[in-house]
Amino acid sequence: MGAAVLGTPGGVAGLSAAAVTDPMDAVRLPPLRDDLHLLPGPPGPDGSPCWTIHDPARNRYFRIGHAAFEIIARWHLCAPRAIAAAVAEETVLEPDADDVYELYRFLSANNLTQTVDTDYLARQVAMRRTSWWMWLLHNYLFFRIPLVRPDAFLNATVRFVAPFYSAAWCWAVLGAGLLGLVLAMRQWDAFRHTFLHFFSLEGMALYGVTLVVTKTLHELGHAYTAKRYGCRVPTMGVAFLVMWPVLYTDTSDAWKLVSRRARLGIASAGILAELGLAAFATLAWSFLPDGALRSAAFFVATVSWVTTLTINLSPFMRFDGYYLLADALDVPNLQDRAFALARWRLREWLFGLGEEVPERFAPWMHRTLLVYAFTTWIYRLILFLGIAALVYHVFIKVLGILLFAVEIGWFLMRPLFKEIVAWWTLRHGMGLNRNTLATLCGLGGLLWLVLTPVAGSVAVPAVWRAEAFSTLFAPVPARMADVLVQPGQRVAAGDLLFRLEAPEVENKLAQADLRIAMAQERIDRLSAAREGLDRIRVMEEDLAAALAERQGLLDSKARLEVRAPLAGTVVDIADGLRPGRWVNPKLPLAQLVGDGAGEFVGYVAEEDLARVAPGAVARFHPDDPLRPRVEARVTAVDHVGVAALDVPALASLNGGPVAVDGQPGVPTTRQNLAPVDAVYRVTLAPLDPAQAGPAHQTRGVARVDAEARSLLGRFWRTALAVLIREAGF
Repeated sequence: MGAAVLGTPGGVAGLSAAAVTDPMDAVRLPPLRDDLHLLPGPPGPDGSPCWTIHDPARNRYFRIGHAAFEIIARWHLCAPRAIAAAVAEETVLEPDADDVYELYRFLSANNLTQTVDTDYLARQVAMRRTSWWMWLLHNYLFFRIPLVRPDAFLNATVRFVAPFYSAAWCWAVLGAGLLGLVLAMRQWDAFRHTFLHFFSLEGMALYGVTLVVTKTLHELGHAYTAKRYGCRVPTMGVAFLVMWPVLYTDTSDAWKLVSRRARLGIASAGILAELGLAAFATLAWSFLPDGALRSAAFFVATVSWVTTLTINLSPFMRFDGYYLLADALDVPNLQDRAFALARWRLREWLFGLGEEVPERFAPWMHRTLLVYAFTTWIYRLILFLGIAALVYHVFIKVLGILLFAVEIGWFLMRPLFKEIVAWWTLRHGMGLNRNTLATLCGLGGLLWLVLTPVAGSVAVPAVWRAEAFSTLFAPVPARMADVLVQPGQRVAAGDLLFRLEAPEVENKLAQADLRIAMAQERIDRLSAAREGLDRIRVMEEDLAAALAERQGLLDSKARLEVRAPLAGTVVDIADGLRPGRWVNPKLPLAQLVGDGAGEFVGYVAEEDLARVAPGAVARFHPDDPLRPRVEARVTAVDHVGVAALDVPALASLNGGPVAVDGQPGVPTTRQNLAPVDAVYRVTLAPLDPAQAGPAHQTRGVARVDAEARSLLGRFWRTALAVLIREAGF
């Protein structure tokens, strides 16, 4: 663990309160602790020498610069003035007593000095002591449990892993990875479908075992690499990240290394170990038979290292990626120093305080740290919002609400509140300058935007369709005799549109006529003979059945003349419809759209329902940009949510904007047209009743003039609705 030279103020042991001309003359600095180790460190960004103080009692490391080293080398002089004078006389540096005292405050605050001031130590302990619920609040998201002390085991076995650090092994991994990728690409479909083996009890168990083995090798990669560079590995164990277990290795001893390349090697060893394992697993997948082992190889080759790269390489949390970036930039305590710089930059942008920059860097490093800090803040905002939603849904409702409030309040609102408090303490140094004026104008504009009601509109997904329309079909399988209409032709109700022929119907009709004649003849003959009255009654029943069948066939023959059921326009005549073609009863012959301007049918979301009222003016914007917009008026608003959409064109499974439970490619039913969120049916009519209605159903958005509301009012109503909905237990 690294630390900057300037620390927080601490108590002063041995400082006399006697009245003297200069208090520094009365200060006697306590000696440093005897168990501290002063180690050479890597050179600073400007090439100046640096050193590292190792505190073995807490296994913590503190990086100090050249000036601090020269002061500590003369610490035995005890007096700040004497130390400063000796440094100025013996080196080119010119510190003063205040610089020496500031270094003492840093060392004392971190308990690196010998002190007999028990009151100060008691105050430190009291400040660090927290209640159990405060400890839980700080640690439920992330805490560690040490499991083993692996140093002796690593010392005994480190020689066995030496081949894995050779150039030959590196080339073997590269070769296996390239060959495995080539073979996997040749079986790409099979490679993608291997994941399906995990959806079983055996697959999930194999998933867990493979994950443990892979992550163990990851941590051993860190441990063995640290041991090769002479570092001690005090503990290995499991850490819980939002109650999810992850393994960890304590490699903080790497801070004593002078070589930045060595520290980079230790930080990247776990990722490289998993990538090497993934290379051989990809190659093995191509030769293994289908089954559990092939599934395990697939997991190691894909899911394992992808998640490792996604999580461990992220520099925004304190995982491998963070330490890699810190070592690459050679900036110990990267986040703390970048955040301090970003807070200073933000205050200067907002208020133009003219304060001294907390730490000076090269221009490119200055910009890099600012970008890193602001990006990390955005990343953490998204991350903590996601964690808040996760804990709310995973835990029982009461605990979920509590943890959600903790996430939002402690990890998001608390840092913002602390920064606002810091601004308040700096208010006396704020003057009326360009930055302050811009900030006040921006704040005023934001408040005006949030509080001022603005005339808005509600977007209602809708379709424009005719009020009456009909699809025409052949009544039976038939042959087209005549096509008497053309697309776009106006027709009146009852007009003949198609004439069909059905030879089967004609044959059945002839057979029915023959059966009727034969039945009538038999009845006449039996009646003339005045015998067989029972047979006559049977013949009469057969005659009645034949007559009924004939009437049905005559009705079918009449339906072969397809007539217009309503007045309107013929659209969408089937392709290739010509005399002589056979048509099926399932084939739509044509569509007939009734006269009139049509109607708009759409669905409004629950949060906007109260803003849409009958009589409101609206503008319908078709999805097709070539079609003009249409002025309309709301005629009806249902106040009962729809159970299923009666306009399938607006459903998400058909490419519409209303989310439904169904999936694309699944046959449309009432069940898969059920909306995910509550929506309410809205009907609109064109303002111009003489306007021609649409020939086809047209999808678009109706923007309805709604009640003017401020952004704050809308947020408040939405938040209140969510609270009321989620308050039920």
